Amino acid sequence: MLQPLQSNTQRSPVARSSSTSAPVRGWNAKDSLADMEAEWAITLDNIFPNMTDVELRSGHASHSTGNGSGAVETLVEYSGPSTKKLLACAGGVIYDASAAGGSTSIATGKSNNRWQTVMFGTAGGNFLYMVNGADAPVYYNGSAFTTPSLGSVTAANIVDVIAHQRRLFFAFNDSLIIGYLPVNSLAGTVATFDLGGLCKKGGKVQALASWTRDGGSGPDDIFVAITSEGEVILYSGTDPGSASTWLLVGASFSIGKPIGRRCVEVVGTEVMVTTQDGAIPLSTMLPIDRVGSYGKALSDNIQNAFIASARQYGTNFGWQSLHYPQGSYALFNVPISSTVSYQYVVNTQTGAWCQFTGQNAACWSLFKGDLYFGSTTGGIVFKADTGTSDNNADIEYTIKPAFNYFGTRGVNKLFSLCRPHFTSNGAPSVAIDLNIDFSDINPTSVPAATTISAGQWDVSKWDQANWASEVSIADWLTVYGIGDCATPTIRGAEKVLTLKFSAYDMIWQTGNAL
Repeated sequence: MLQPLQSNTQRSPVARSSSTSAPVRGWNAKDSLADMEAEWAITLDNIFPNMTDVELRSGHASHSTGNGSGAVETLVEYSGPSTKKLLACAGGVIYDASAAGGSTSIATGKSNNRWQTVMFGTAGGNFLYMVNGADAPVYYNGSAFTTPSLGSVTAANIVDVIAHQRRLFFAFNDSLIIGYLPVNSLAGTVATFDLGGLCKKGGKVQALASWTRDGGSGPDDIFVAITSEGEVILYSGTDPGSASTWLLVGASFSIGKPIGRRCVEVVGTEVMVTTQDGAIPLSTMLPIDRVGSYGKALSDNIQNAFIASARQYGTNFGWQSLHYPQGSYALFNVPISSTVSYQYVVNTQTGAWCQFTGQNAACWSLFKGDLYFGSTTGGIVFKADTGTSDNNADIEYTIKPAFNYFGTRGVNKLFSLCRPHFTSNGAPSVAIDLNIDFSDINPTSVPAATTISAGQWDVSKWDQANWASEVSIADWLTVYGIGDCATPTIRGAEKVLTLKFSAYDMIWQTGNAL
């Protein structure tokens, strides 16, 4: 007698594969892990996001030593028509750190190393004007310093300086008063005007800026004063002493409290302000108020991390923003302590963020277009964005893309193989671990770089020798995990190789395999 056929309710294992591009949208410290799209990164340390891949940042190397023994707290470029110099300030001394090697002392006896500066040109030449709120202001012509006579004001109280409408404007210690000099003047009688009647929250003037909306200087440029309480005052015109040519165009716009004296960076026609609410462009912040500025911050994608750092480390010296056009990024120095700092870095072409570590900077500056930073210890000026090591030490990196459901949300999968795609000029050593369902497991070891030598095609042994130029590297690596979603965490340390990460492939199974 025929028996009825028994249905097989068990599914056979089905192996599937998927390819995911590199997290080119950058570090995301805002969205939920469950809703983050695949081209974001949960962690992107010392890995810079390009348009089509992410790559290991360049290193740094010692440029000049002998700048005292402690922190270099100010680094600034003097830029004359034919002469450029890099000045470093540490231990009460101003050094000429232009040449590689040792530095030369050019001014001594200072009580404060935290200078605010501006380049200012007159018929007499180009001058670097420097104030610090403790010592008398000085200006530098490329060869010597001069202490200006500034009338009856207490010159040592001048804590900030900008150039606006061919005038020098000053902020004073613990004051809402603004000072200014006559047109094209380095010295003379300082006239003043008081912002106290415009500021509802009190405080003091924290920072000044000249806002050029059209990319060139002219009468439409706006004078910007930002108070310690986050109020913004705007004036248009050329002469604060004339009511007909100096007009209040905005007052008491409220933003987050600015962080530090070096909280303003001019990027093209934009003024960027580092605040407790993030890095916010003036053009998107005004005339709306602080509440309206949420979501307008340049730092929106890393807002949670930025705000947390501001809350925890906001009183530390070393906060600074700097635009680095040659590298197509802007950085925000975050001082964790007096000796340790890291940098939040944004690709100015794509808006993608990452984090740099291992560069303990007290200050940053451009010099002849290149990037430099002053060390937190040892009196060293380092050249950044150069070479493949951090002053001969490994550059440690971590890549953790967003969690991926691989097109089947709500279905458990058995993950077995992962293939990261790299481009390198050698054979990088990497550690990889698989994170399942929002776990946070990093490889326990960080493989260190090894010295490589270039191989020769058709001579050197395949999979042993290393090529002199960039080659693609894609090897299947065994991983294990069962879950709804997963992501690999990739770690390594390099000091001899270049490295780019473009994608990763994953193989998993469903059905009886589970």
